[in-house]
Amino acid sequence: MSFSYTHLDNPTGSGPFTFVPTYSDTSELIVKSYNGKYWSPLTIASVDGQTLTLTEDVSGLNAIRISNNKAKIDAAVTNGSDGNILTAGDEYHNELLVRVEDVTDPTGNSMMTPEAITLGGIATGVSDVVQGYYGMLSSFYFGGGATETEVTVNDVNNWVDVELTVDANGLFDNRPSEMQKVQPLGHSGTGASGDPVIFNLEGLSMKAFANFRASLSFEPAEDEGQFESRLLFNRHSGTSPSDDFSIEEVSLSMQNGADIDYVSEPMLSFFVGDTIDTNGAGDAGKCRFQIKSNVEGTLKLRALTWYINK
Repeated sequence: MSFSYTHLDNPTGSGPFTFVPTYSDTSELIVKSYNGKYWSPLTIASVDGQTLTLTEDVSGLNAIRISNNKAKIDAAVTNGSDGNILTAGDEYHNELLVRVEDVTDPTGNSMMTPEAITLGGIATGVSDVVQGYYGMLSSFYFGGGATETEVTVNDVNNWVDVELTVDANGLFDNRPSEMQKVQPLGHSGTGASGDPVIFNLEGLSMKAFANFRASLSFEPAEDEGQFESRLLFNRHSGTSPSDDFSIEEVSLSMQNGADIDYVSEPMLSFFVGDTIDTNGAGDAGKCRFQIKSNVEGTLKLRALTWYINK
C-alpha cells in the first residue's frame, strides 16, 4: 500500500473530517493529532465514504493528519522496523531534536511519519548537536580593510593581544547547540586595544576538540624577522595547576626584507581537557589569540575562527 495523508490545521469538534485521496481499505486509516510538540494517535468513531468522525473533540490542537497506512506507521513507531527511528537506548535520544524537512508540514518539525524521520534528518540533527564553528571576520572580507595592531619597540619579543573590529556582517555563530544554549554570545571583549576577544568554551565536555584558524598578514619594519602565534588558555576554577597555558607555533620567517606583507593562516588544534571543560554554569575554560614578533611591524588581522567538535 502506498503512503499518503491529509493534513488539517486547527481542527474543531470531532468531525466529520474529509480526507483525500480515496482510501480503498478503511481499516488501515489512522488519525494523529499535533499539540505543538508531539504527534499522538486519535480514535476513529466511524468512516463514511471519504469522511470520518472521531470519538473525541480535537478543538485546540494545532493539527491532525489522516493517513492510509496504519500498519506501517504502528510497526515503525513501536519497534523501529524501518531501521531509522530513534529509541530510548540510542546515544542522542535525550538531547537530539530531529527536524523533519517536510514542506507540507507548517510546524516544521513533525515527528509523525516513519518516512519523515530519515537517516538524513537524524544526521542533520546530530550535526547541530556535535559540531559547528564560530567565525569573526573583519571588514577585509566585506570590501574594507583588516584590523591593524602595531607591534612597537616595547612589544618586540613579547606576546601581544591582537585587535579585531568585527564587521557588522562578520559574526557567524554556528556553535553546537549546547554551547549556544548556555552562552548566547560565544565570546567576550570588544577586540579593541586592552579588551581582546576571548572565546568561551562553556558547553563543551572532555570529549570535545577544536581547530583554531587565524587569517592575517604581518608587515615587518626590519629585515630577517620571525613571527609566532599562540592560543592562551584560562582554566576553569578549582584546577591544579591553575595557571594559564598556551599552544604556539612559528608562523612566519620573514626572509624577503622589510615593508612587505607576509600572509599567514596559523592553524592550532587542541582538545578540551579536564581544566578547560565546563565545570559549571559560567565556569569553563577560555582562550584568546596572541602574536609575538622579534621585530617591530604591523599586524593586519582578517579573521578568527574556531571549528568545534563536541
